[in-house]
Amino acid sequence: MSKMNRKSDAKVEEEVDATESAKLDFLETSSSNKSNTVRVALECNATARQLQQGAVVPVNNAEKVFSAINADTSRGILTSATVLSIYSDVPESVTVSLNIFNKSSEQPEIDNQKGWLHVPTQTDMGSRHSAGQGGFRNLLNIMPFEKSRQEVSIYSPEDIASDRYIEQYGNTTSDNMYEGVVAFPEEQYYLVKQGHVVLDVIRQNWEQLGVNPDAEHHFNNKYVQVPQHIFDRVTKDLQEQVLSRMPFTNLSALTAKFQTKPAAVYSSEHMDGSNGSFKVCVEMQLNYQYPSQREEVAEE
Repeated sequence: MSKMNRKSDAKVEEEVDATESAKLDFLETSSSNKSNTVRVALECNATARQLQQGAVVPVNNAEKVFSAINADTSRGILTSATVLSIYSDVPESVTVSLNIFNKSSEQPEIDNQKGWLHVPTQTDMGSRHSAGQGGFRNLLNIMPFEKSRQEVSIYSPEDIASDRYIEQYGNTTSDNMYEGVVAFPEEQYYLVKQGHVVLDVIRQNWEQLGVNPDAEHHFNNKYVQVPQHIFDRVTKDLQEQVLSRMPFTNLSALTAKFQTKPAAVYSSEHMDGSNGSFKVCVEMQLNYQYPSQREEVAEE
């Protein structure tokens, strides 16, 4: 191994001040756009009581429906949803919701350009308007006995990471960001495995950061020496500016929920009584995307 040069604390502080205000570029010019589109018909057959509680309808064979070459259906991103047709013989309005943020119990702070649908929801404290509950987000309200409607966009996420960001960084998380990184106590550098996503960002922004990974110390053609404050700054910006704007969905577990007001206050009963089954159908067009698979750098 080559001998490492230790930098004084004063020198490091100067470099930190010089790079803190620089805005980083995270895009690789070679990245391509790989968007997918699918049409899904959801049919709900349920009694008034089941609709009151929320009748759940999964997308059957979802892994095949949302298939793509080398794609992990548990890490997809819905980029839009459009309703193409509807049918309902329910005498009350029906709220349709999707578990579009089912990857985490913490809901991402993503706004819907079409607006989140707020509907009256019964709670122990009475009725209140809600945009969804239990991991589901309200997207569509079907009127009583509605049989047709013009095509309408119901979901278009705002401030979501661009398609190219999703492809490049979709497999990066705050948990795996420090994989392939070796830290040394009381040292001001890391050894970073070649091919690490942070090295690509540093390479793209070497003029602002003052560090070029290709010119830094390399060890066994496997690791690159990177100043600690540079690596930490890049990971922080990557998390705040890119990763936090990727609302992942486990598409293989995508589920719709059809819900109405309490059965006791329906304006009319089913012709077959309380056990009679109502029918609600919705055809949707869903656009979705997967992150690209990052290739490992061959070790010599």
